[in-house]
Amino acid sequence: MIPHCLLLDTHEANELISCLNEINYTYERVSKLNEVFSSLENQKFHFIIIHVTNLKENGSEAVLSKIAASFPNVLIILITDSSNWALTASLLKRHNAYDFLQSPIDSEHLKFTLDRSLQYLNTKMKSQFIHEAENQLFKRVIDIFDWKKSLTHKENENISADIIHQMNISLFQGSGIGTLMSVVSILISKSKLDPEQNVYLVPKPILDLVSENYDAAKSMFDSMSISQSVIDDDSIVESNAATQELLPLFDEEIKNLEEALSLKKQKINLSQIPNSAINRKIKFEQTKFSYVIREILLNAIKYSKLGDEIYVIFFHRENFLEIKIINPAYPNEDDSFGIPEKYETYVFEPFFRISSVVDDSYAKFEQFRFGLGLTLVKKIMDQHQANVQIYNIDSNLRNENTKDVCLTIRIPLVQ
Repeated sequence: MIPHCLLLDTHEANELISCLNEINYTYERVSKLNEVFSSLENQKFHFIIIHVTNLKENGSEAVLSKIAASFPNVLIILITDSSNWALTASLLKRHNAYDFLQSPIDSEHLKFTLDRSLQYLNTKMKSQFIHEAENQLFKRVIDIFDWKKSLTHKENENISADIIHQMNISLFQGSGIGTLMSVVSILISKSKLDPEQNVYLVPKPILDLVSENYDAAKSMFDSMSISQSVIDDDSIVESNAATQELLPLFDEEIKNLEEALSLKKQKINLSQIPNSAINRKIKFEQTKFSYVIREILLNAIKYSKLGDEIYVIFFHRENFLEIKIINPAYPNEDDSFGIPEKYETYVFEPFFRISSVVDDSYAKFEQFRFGLGLTLVKKIMDQHQANVQIYNIDSNLRNENTKDVCLTIRIPLVQ
């Protein structure tokens, strides 16, 4: 994943912008330090990059401290020179800033600093989630060794049940291998031998059931094959195409998902690509991108409800094309809503599910299954040197005062 940066747009930032364009990292700009807050509330960034000279005005350091406290999962990177070491050291010591870049900026050093910082940020966010999960496990362990509860052994059984449940979700739940085996068993037991013709007679409903579950199992194995091909491929996409090449892929996948949309009478609204981005080039491998589009649309369909509208909106921002897939956010099993901040990074981990419920109605449309969908989407986007994030936003597309889930893809424009 490439990092996404928010820059304070001043004369001192020109050198930084040139280097970011050179390494194809995405960024957005604000003209004043106070505008950082509204940008961070409406968008997701990994870094805020500010030149130290812009922090010498009265109250600037206080604003920086407030930003650091309000958005702890966005790292502040300073640009400095030899005349500002004292202020830079003070901000780093007080943890108002995470790291610094020395001017004049070298593009290779910039890439190294941002990549290293992004690795720290991802580890930090995962550790927060893991720490919470460890606390829950610790509480369960305490309950297990509570002598009153140990009399029933229920907690011990539940842990085993959880493990089996996850295996069941990944491989055998719903139509597929498990049901196919059961139906084959029925087929064998219910078939009757006709000695004269030397053939077995099979009731039509049973044969139809076998055929249906064979198709489901075949779909699962096809999905495994596609997933394996993506997992084994570590090459970076080198081919380029015009941005408008994305629209036919979206049209095709929306058409392929018409049946899936009809299940809950949903609709996908697809915008046009902004004129300013037409004929601009992006890294593009058609087959891989079609996998991504199918997965992100199907993900929005599955987690939306009856009659919901899903929006696909293109934006041209700075040096990248941005694609937003927006659908309504709903409560989860743990009383969280949509994509809670603690899950924003973790949803791209293999086998992670916010909900353990699997809707088998959509299985035949899936190309990635078993909890690997967003993991493989992220990998393909990494191969395109693009960025993908998913998070909650305030709903600006509907009249109700509600939240939406927004999956955002940022694809650098080839300079």
